[in-house]
Amino acid sequence: MKALKCGALVLGLLAGACNGSPSAGSGEEGEVGQIRVALSTPGPTYDVSAMNIRVVNAYDSCFYGEAVAEATVPLEEEALPSHLIPPGGENHPFADALFVLPPGDYWVCATPQTEYGTPSSYCYTGETYASVFGGSTTETTVVSHCSGQPNGGLDVIAALNSAPVIEDLDIAASKFITTCEEATITVSASDPDGDDVWYEWFQISGPTWGALTATGATATFSAPIAGTYELGVVAYDAWGYGTSLTFPIHVSLEEECGGGGGGGGGGGGGGPEVCQGGTDDGTGSPWVVCAADERTAWISADTMGHYHIDDICQKLGYAAAGDFGGTCGNVCGYCEAETSCRRPGRRHFDGAGECGYDDLGRLICYTVQWECVN
Repeated sequence: MKALKCGALVLGLLAGACNGSPSAGSGEEGEVGQIRVALSTPGPTYDVSAMNIRVVNAYDSCFYGEAVAEATVPLEEEALPSHLIPPGGENHPFADALFVLPPGDYWVCATPQTEYGTPSSYCYTGETYASVFGGSTTETTVVSHCSGQPNGGLDVIAALNSAPVIEDLDIAASKFITTCEEATITVSASDPDGDDVWYEWFQISGPTWGALTATGATATFSAPIAGTYELGVVAYDAWGYGTSLTFPIHVSLEEECGGGGGGGGGGGGGGPEVCQGGTDDGTGSPWVVCAADERTAWISADTMGHYHIDDICQKLGYAAAGDFGGTCGNVCGYCEAETSCRRPGRRHFDGAGECGYDDLGRLICYTVQWECVN
């Protein structure tokens, strides 16, 4: 009998005869030498293009054991045959490697790899125990589980939210004040949903930036220059949804402000002159007066430098320095173009620029502005 010379089908079924041999029981010449095999399309391979399969001694580990045999083989084009899969499974990608080994017990490791030879980001090393016996081949299946790209849940809760309602605005003693007075503004708001309400105050316009100081629902405002100032307040709820209200404050010029100065150096005849300048006694850094009255003065660095702010304020007739902050490169302003003592911009006291103490007292440095107070 003539021997058949055929190539092996890995993990597949050989049906019919090899090329060149008649099919058993075939009566049609067109069927001679044909093999019909139904190949299924494999499922997702993620970033895997090959399997690195290592065999180590039975009591070694995949990561530290020395390989007895090793091969890196590409994934097959077809899916794993169904008779090698548990009931209910299908379309699993696979790779196959056959090793000839001495009889014994082994530990088999299969690591999915990308096309660049690096371990997969989605599929993990599979491991299994196998025994080899003389004269036969042990076939074992190692499963590498893949996390893939799992979906996440989206549970949408749609809630209704109402903005706070501003119910009242009180300006005491009046919205008509002088450059020697201040207005106290109190806002009242409630939230239809019962949320807590918090407030943000701001100045929109005016001849200069006045002193607007707020604590919760109450704010005070004063300005060194006469004119109409537009202010505003926003009432926010717990979600950050707000309702705003704007209002004017009219400031009239009063040449000399009467009343006590509040001690600690006095205010003299209404404080220093606007645009009065000087230099720091300890550092020589120049400064300029942006606005002043007998109660407060707004001082700005004329350039970058170091300033003993309490010492300067006391020499100008005030008790001490109060708030201070950065000028953002502006003289008598904050992040605004072309400001000066003749054309002041926004006051900004954010606490920036603190530089410690020396023999002359507290120091602030670089681009700074500060307030002198009684």
